[in-house]
Amino acid sequence: MPNPTDPSALLLLIAGSALDPAPIIAEQREQDPVCWLPGFDLWFVTRHEDVRLLFADPRLTSDPRAHAGYKAPTVAGAERWLTEMPFRSTPADPLSLGRRLIMAALTPRAAERTANRIREVVDEYALLLRGRTDVVDLIREFTAPVCSAVIGRILGVPSKGADEVRFQQLARRVARGVRPFLSDEQRRETESASVEMAEYVLQLVRERREKPGEDMISDLVQASQTTHASDEEIVGIVGAIASVGTGTPSAACARALRALLQNPSQLELLRSDRALLPNAIEELMRYDSALLLFPRYALEDFEFRGRSIKKGQLVALSLIGANRDPRVFPDNPDAVDIRRDTTEAVSYGHGSHYCPGANIARVELRLMLDAALDFLPLNARLLEDKIRWSSRGLASQMKSLPVDFAG
Repeated sequence: MPNPTDPSALLLLIAGSALDPAPIIAEQREQDPVCWLPGFDLWFVTRHEDVRLLFADPRLTSDPRAHAGYKAPTVAGAERWLTEMPFRSTPADPLSLGRRLIMAALTPRAAERTANRIREVVDEYALLLRGRTDVVDLIREFTAPVCSAVIGRILGVPSKGADEVRFQQLARRVARGVRPFLSDEQRRETESASVEMAEYVLQLVRERREKPGEDMISDLVQASQTTHASDEEIVGIVGAIASVGTGTPSAACARALRALLQNPSQLELLRSDRALLPNAIEELMRYDSALLLFPRYALEDFEFRGRSIKKGQLVALSLIGANRDPRVFPDNPDAVDIRRDTTEAVSYGHGSHYCPGANIARVELRLMLDAALDFLPLNARLLEDKIRWSSRGLASQMKSLPVDFAG
């Protein structure tokens, strides 16, 4: 492995050539915790204290339009739907329109209904895996289809038909847009999918105005009466939910299952005490949330830890670096311990940039892991050397998670 003090090591990491980024990040955290990577023109921040501070720093924004290298949408109609970010907090509006609307829409009754919808989907796919005795790809047969179906079901996309299939396909394509490094071809594909999804969701929003249903789009429409959100603003919120709620939960669950299978004592502990599930989810997300970094963009020139950050530069906040920082997690942070106190973890962001869908994500992960504990045989064996990986520019991602159900 290259010397972590050499930027080439981190360049390999960001480019997706490192299957296990933690050792590189750990060295960087100690030797150069705010590091400039010229090949990607970004600052890479790895210490917990710094990541937490910068999450809440008003001089940074999640709006990619602030990036010096920002490219405006070129696909016809895309600019209408991609120029505003409904969950973007600002000093003038720390609780953005999207956050206000989600908070108003997620009533206790709506939250319970959402959990029931997620449970229905999880049970549907988990049933197909019970009693299997062959090699099962848990991404292809469980985490990916569950998460693709869940987002449409809770939003109110008609299920079991062409609309559901179409929405899932669009959501997967739109989800690519959350990554800061895209080729021109990928960007155009994301823009086209965003336009198609937005026009479809706008139709659903207008339908719910006339005839509300038992779904999140109806809840958002209802909440808009007090928040004064327009149909177009609701579409933006739905699009943002779909883009992060499709691939990210699937990857997080796959990583969690892999970590448990790699740590049989922790898996056995969880099997024996399901009451540990909520804390186990927090620990597994701390250990490996499947996201290498959160991108932020500088709104002005400023000094930080002796570094001169310039307006328009990308500041990449490392979740693995922060969540495995021994200053905050002193008891072997590179190990899985489902009894660990994870209060200080920043897996879902921090402050005004805390993920508005965190609670839904937690419910989804809890139900998926609970179901997996039931269908995974006691002697199930992870085929680590058979995992297929893909480079996505933000560390390598798993494309498959093969598990031998016969042991």
